[in-house]
Amino acid sequence: MEYNIFGRTGMKVSDIGFGAWAIGGKGWGDGSSDRDAVEALNVSWEKGVNLYDTCDAYGDGHSEILIGEFLKGRREASVIVTKGGTNYRLPERSKNFNRDYLMMCLEESLGRLQTDYVDVYLLHVPDADWQDRAAVMETLKEMKQSGKVRFAGLAMWGAGDTMHALERDHDRVIDVLECPFNILNKSNLEVVKLAKERNIAVMTSQPLASGILTGKYREGARFAEGDNRRGFWSEERFEAVRPDMEIVEACTAETGLSMGHLALAYNMTYPGISCVIPGAKNAAQALDNAAATGLRLSSEIMERLSSTKGFVF
Repeated sequence: MEYNIFGRTGMKVSDIGFGAWAIGGKGWGDGSSDRDAVEALNVSWEKGVNLYDTCDAYGDGHSEILIGEFLKGRREASVIVTKGGTNYRLPERSKNFNRDYLMMCLEESLGRLQTDYVDVYLLHVPDADWQDRAAVMETLKEMKQSGKVRFAGLAMWGAGDTMHALERDHDRVIDVLECPFNILNKSNLEVVKLAKERNIAVMTSQPLASGILTGKYREGARFAEGDNRRGFWSEERFEAVRPDMEIVEACTAETGLSMGHLALAYNMTYPGISCVIPGAKNAAQALDNAAATGLRLSSEIMERLSSTKGFVF
């Protein structure tokens, strides 16, 4: 496994991290079990993965419980990233970034993770209104001052709300950003560029475009009720990215890489990205993810993949 300096935090993190949303057991199709999840975690650790990205809302706390149990005895050698701000206790899973709620979430996360600190605490997609109304930067500062959070930042989706936060982060509270980034998703190009300029660590979620960039799902794919991909990956979106997928397939053939490894290599080659966090529900997926460490693409292949139209949200 190769390791990178994680922005201005100075931590060394594995090229490939472990995205722990799917092992929470909700929203990513059938076939997940705690036994499979533990096997995936074990394989990842054996291959040198040291960054584990979870959230209190992943499986309504279950993902954090699995991570906490797994990392007992390994805590000092691991980097734990977790998040708060999605109120999974309510049916509508609304957002809440008020100071008291976030402090409660942090304490509960520490309990589930069986640790007295987290390496990185991220706010889980606060829009511009919440950022301003709840003075979230002040809360993050307080968390860091408490010693229970080493570094802090935001886990975001589109660029607009992220840029809003970066423009107002006068005290440089944001150490880490997590954002979706892949060959098809063009939403965060400016975010990654600005973060690189500020030496903010960037970890990228959805590097495989929720499995689309593994080649497993193609036009005509149907996702079950409750699957996070059901609304987004519509027939129309598959049709829209068809020309892009032809470019991806051509680059796959030319490089000799699997489509999944090509997609991970794209992220790892892209300037400003420190860690890629694909999800894994079982040992085979985790092993395949870890095998991509160290892969880098030529400037020509990067240019062709960057030329895809993709989409922005």
